[in-house]
Amino acid sequence: MLRGTTSYGTGIDSYETVLTPLERVRAALLVGMDRLDYVAAHLLVRICAARLAQVPPWSLVIDQRCPGCGATDHGKPFVRDHPGLSVSLSHTRGTVAAAAGWSVVGVDVETTAGFIYDRRLAERVLAPEEVAAVDAAPHPALAFLRRWVRKEALVKAGHGSLLGPPTAGSGAADAGRRVREWTAGDSGAVAAGVSEQPLTLLRAQDRPYGQPIPDDRPGGP
Repeated sequence: MLRGTTSYGTGIDSYETVLTPLERVRAALLVGMDRLDYVAAHLLVRICAARLAQVPPWSLVIDQRCPGCGATDHGKPFVRDHPGLSVSLSHTRGTVAAAAGWSVVGVDVETTAGFIYDRRLAERVLAPEEVAAVDAAPHPALAFLRRWVRKEALVKAGHGSLLGPPTAGSGAADAGRRVREWTAGDSGAVAAGVSEQPLTLLRAQDRPYGQPIPDDRPGGP
């Protein structure tokens, strides 16, 4: 699991050549930082997957498929030609996150910048005891977002729905689920990752490209 901050620079169009035609169309509809965040997230998820598959990131194709309707223009991302390798990605203003694993993974990131806590939303997506804990926190907005990204990550990993029964509490790591959370002090972003296997948290600068992370498949090295 990786996270990184985005910044403006030159050559963004050349990076987009790594993306699929659908990803490039979606990127073209965005402007400024939104476009950069989108492209960075879709590049980062390839880096995560490549480190597990031990192939160059640009050789990977990320597709989508909706488990409900079967459409390929939305839904959970997956790596073409690499069955069993699960991926997830997320981006917010200035920060992106991605995860890859040999079990189902989910990741979500949100920024606290400009976020205003809405108790009505909290009551729709959190259990009553969680709402009470958020209300009592020194920084309710931050406390809510920490629970929200956990729930988003769980949903992306196939556990529950955003407006379904609350599953964002501390018990979310039960039933074989592993949850990893962090707060980015440099950007004010909060994120969470979910997997059935232990999660390794890496920042984008922790490892040079080409140094694979350990294989977490059962029986892997």
